[in-house]
Amino acid sequence: MFVRRNRRGPKRRPAKRAGKPAKGKAGQAEIKQPMDQRQLDLIGLGCALLGIYLVFVLYLGWDGGKLGTGIRDGLEYLFGALTLIVPLALFAVAAIVTMRPALPAVRPLRTGAALLAGGLLLALAAGTLGLAGGRPRGVTYFDPGWFPEHGGLLGESLYWASATLLQPFGAHLIAIFALAGGLLLLTGTSIAAVLTRSGHVIRQAGSSSAEATRVLARRGILEEEATAVGHGDTDGFGPVDDRLPAFDPETGELAAEVEPSETDASPVEVDIWGERGGQPTVSDRTEKLEPIPIFGDRGPDDRQADGAAERPGDSSETISDDFDEELTELEDEVKAGGPASENDDTGPAPDQLPLTPMGKKRGATVAAEVKYRNPPLKALERGTRGAGPDPAAQKELARKLVETLGHFGVEASIVGVVSGPHVSRFELQLAPGTKVKKVSELANDLAYALASTDIRILAPIPGKQAVGVEVPNSSRNMVRLGDIYAKPSVKASPLLAWLGKGIDGKPVSTDLATMPHVLVAGTTGSGKSGCVNAILSSILMHSSPNEVRLVLVDPKQVELNHYEAVPHLLTPVVTNPKLAANVLSNLIAEMETRYGLMKGSRARNIADYNAIQEKAGEPKLPHILCVIDELADLMMVAPADVEASIIRLAQKSRATGIHLVLATQRPSTDIITGTIKVNIPSRIAFAVSSQTDSRVILDQGGAEALLGQGDMLFRGPGTSKLQRIQGAFVTEEEIARITDYWSAQGEPEFEQELLNEREPGKEEAAEGEFDPDQDDLLDQAIQLVVDTETASVSMIQRRLRVGYTRAGRLVDMLERRGVISGYEGSKPRQVLITAADLPRVLAGSDPRAEPAPEAGRGRESEDAGSTGGDDPPAEAEPVTVLAGNGDGETVDDDRD
Repeated sequence: MFVRRNRRGPKRRPAKRAGKPAKGKAGQAEIKQPMDQRQLDLIGLGCALLGIYLVFVLYLGWDGGKLGTGIRDGLEYLFGALTLIVPLALFAVAAIVTMRPALPAVRPLRTGAALLAGGLLLALAAGTLGLAGGRPRGVTYFDPGWFPEHGGLLGESLYWASATLLQPFGAHLIAIFALAGGLLLLTGTSIAAVLTRSGHVIRQAGSSSAEATRVLARRGILEEEATAVGHGDTDGFGPVDDRLPAFDPETGELAAEVEPSETDASPVEVDIWGERGGQPTVSDRTEKLEPIPIFGDRGPDDRQADGAAERPGDSSETISDDFDEELTELEDEVKAGGPASENDDTGPAPDQLPLTPMGKKRGATVAAEVKYRNPPLKALERGTRGAGPDPAAQKELARKLVETLGHFGVEASIVGVVSGPHVSRFELQLAPGTKVKKVSELANDLAYALASTDIRILAPIPGKQAVGVEVPNSSRNMVRLGDIYAKPSVKASPLLAWLGKGIDGKPVSTDLATMPHVLVAGTTGSGKSGCVNAILSSILMHSSPNEVRLVLVDPKQVELNHYEAVPHLLTPVVTNPKLAANVLSNLIAEMETRYGLMKGSRARNIADYNAIQEKAGEPKLPHILCVIDELADLMMVAPADVEASIIRLAQKSRATGIHLVLATQRPSTDIITGTIKVNIPSRIAFAVSSQTDSRVILDQGGAEALLGQGDMLFRGPGTSKLQRIQGAFVTEEEIARITDYWSAQGEPEFEQELLNEREPGKEEAAEGEFDPDQDDLLDQAIQLVVDTETASVSMIQRRLRVGYTRAGRLVDMLERRGVISGYEGSKPRQVLITAADLPRVLAGSDPRAEPAPEAGRGRESEDAGSTGGDDPPAEAEPVTVLAGNGDGETVDDDRD
């Protein structure tokens, strides 16, 4: 048999394509691992040892042997006179290598150091600005004898290149530019900042010099007058009259002339110029003078700033002792006649006038106004700075995070790590084509892989092309109010409050006047009461009773009792829910009265009205902050009255300067109704037990993953983005210091009329007869969505056999009453109540069972329309104006 041979030969496999990296078992590209920290430590240690060796050889002149001599000669040949900086550069490299995880970005520093070194080498070689004695004309390029004392071989090369291209003058310009650019990069400043700071220093020095000249001239005139009065000539002998006016070195003016007493009329011998014929000496009177303020007077603000700067080194006992001494001095001044204002004379204070309801005219005289003293910064204590997160542990977490995502087919890389007091956020950049939703679905798997309690995923981070994974730190740092509080500027709002530190470690503050109301909710022990105390304490640190008045409602009777003696209170701390309903109702009357005052002054808000009053020399209206610590108790006792008052205030009180802070530990739909949520856009959510509670507070999930102990999510006004904050903690001792400081300056003057029940006027009674938020089919619609557990316009239109317009109106009513969730695009609405809640909800929707408290519930346009018409005003009984004047002014409520 013949065997047929294969002429083609064996099959060849195609060659592998070049250019593609090899992949691992999971089909992913191998990630280049960074150098281990132990290797970097060894490199840094070697640089430090070499630097120490060169210090002995270059600075101390020790004999380093053949190796040391060779290194020294080589460095001098290369760098010239810049060789002396080499040991310092080695120490800097060692520090950067070993401490790199704890340092910020060093790329600008490296660029600046390189630019500065190049500029120095070129300047030494060229003799710029006379460095190294200049460069004579006879020196040729690359002369070895020229290297050691100047720029070395590198500097000479730079000079040869620049001088050849641009002439020596151009080389000098390049050297100056390199020096200036290197300094700017190393210091991190800019030319504009340098010029601005220089101009400010020059102006301050000029004004201080002028002031010092004026004080010195004034002192010379006074000494001449004292000499003339005491002696008649300049011989230095003779008695001085006791009635010689005293000189104040701080103001440069004479003090009040004192009449001589009958018992003390003996002359006093004072030597002003010393002995005759001798050198002039300083008399006893001159020694008692205080130093002249060459750089400006030191006011109370500067002293407070100095105290704040010294606080980190002081113990809590020292701070408490200093504060007690200052508080005792303040109480003695108040007993002697009240705290002195800036323009008070040194004399006995007249009797104080009675306090008005808003406490505005509290001055010693009718024309002058008392300057309240704000508590010093030493009233707040600073926390101990913790060690922070471990860089090595963070690197290990980052590696596990990337590895775990790779196991589930998500290719990502770490692009940044942000560490806060309690939480660290790892920022991931996903590979092209990877859906962000994949990372969100792996929350539980990532928590298991990282051995963490709770993690929160931001997919994506707002404003960044990255996905954030927030992981709790192994060691937490407590945030104290003293760590974040800073004295606000003069133009800052009196309702500026500090909340805590963000996830980036920076202080977070907010203005309650712009919020304008805030809802605080969370489970028991999550930090809700601590947040309320931080808000109140930070406001009391910088706002006087002339600027802010407080209405505190505390059904628990133990949360807000620390503030019961501060002069800011408009009423006693309210603990009875029935009285709380009366207070809220009377605040509505105060709001309407303020609107009447603004209407007469043609002002749109309280800021415009106060500006008009200030120009006219009239008292201004203070802001009113109403804080309700537990809303659930009020809603259980008087739900209709409390909810109606809160809605009315939330809708209209912003322009009048009345603001609400509502706190509750029961974030449920029967407490935080849909109408209340619509009118309070700012929310603070603490840890809750379920995503449903988080949606009730924030209209989205996230609060169920919080850690407690002050960990919060803050949603400011006009945005849907959530900001994670570690709330500030304030102790009871700090609150006691602040409140004691204010109570020492005066007792609160309560307005008892706010606690009385207010009878509705004719117009309000007429408005209560009609509620546009009612429909005959509303009860059937509520029953229908609860039974079917779905809610949509088409379903209600089909089941109830109504038109599309009426069905849409019914859906809006259900949303406002908190029965269903809001509109979320293509997502279906969720039913927020169960069958067990039907009796209560149906009873509230029946107008015969419980009349609606006001018209236009949940509709700002209808409520605003009731006050914006030009119809003739209806008669109403006069309401006392809670303004800062002492006239007991009454204004008729003449608006619709």
